[in-house]
Amino acid sequence: MFQKIRWGSRRGAIFYAWAEVDWWLMAACLLLTIFAGIMIRSVELNQGLTDWWQHWITGAIGLILAIIFSRCRYERLIQWKWVIYGITNLSLIAVQIIGTTALGAQRWINIAGFHVQPSEFAKVGIIITLAALLQELKNPNLLDMIRILAIASIPWALVFIEPNLGTSLVFGAITLGMMYWGNIHPGWLILLLSPVISAIVFNVYLPAGIIWAVLMGFVGWWSLPWRWLTGPLALLVNLGAGQLSHILWNVLQDYQKLRLIG
Repeated sequence: MFQKIRWGSRRGAIFYAWAEVDWWLMAACLLLTIFAGIMIRSVELNQGLTDWWQHWITGAIGLILAIIFSRCRYERLIQWKWVIYGITNLSLIAVQIIGTTALGAQRWINIAGFHVQPSEFAKVGIIITLAALLQELKNPNLLDMIRILAIASIPWALVFIEPNLGTSLVFGAITLGMMYWGNIHPGWLILLLSPVISAIVFNVYLPAGIIWAVLMGFVGWWSLPWRWLTGPLALLVNLGAGQLSHILWNVLQDYQKLRLIG
């Protein structure tokens, strides 16, 4: 991040040896953080608020952490995957117990006057966990994909019930992207995403939705085992997603609808 990585001379070291720091990148981050703090202060002056300085403190802490993590050897980091995964889930559970509620969502934990959003750290946690698991798979099969989805679904569900639709969508994108680069069958990934596309296409143009559902039936027949069962099942799932989209849309809050269409 802030350095040109160079391997240390000691094998098995936890940190990389000190290397050249990219001072221009660091300066850009510092200037943006300072500028953002000034902008926040200018807004708060008209509102009687005085906590703008917390942005600078958060930025300083983030800069220190960025430098530390940029020097960590990722080989050591992935060995702690289950610890990281456990801390990720525990932090999200803590939000439900002691979290601060604002604008209808319970997403933050107040620590020494600072509002910390564990779901942001959870993104990094799930990336490390999935990367560690996927690199162990040589020829991933359907059960491997189901296992990956099950592991990713726990933090995803904890974020979704906050509710935090935006971050839960990011979790889905992270999981799909990492499974793609982890050599999971692309047909399976298309099928995972297909109900969402069906829900959209059916409401835009019904014939296109039907064609899409039939196409997904073919993808299921082509890529999944027990093709004469899973092919029609993929077709029915997509048809059902298209029909249920109106119900699911009405479940969303107004601000969530605006986020999706805006």
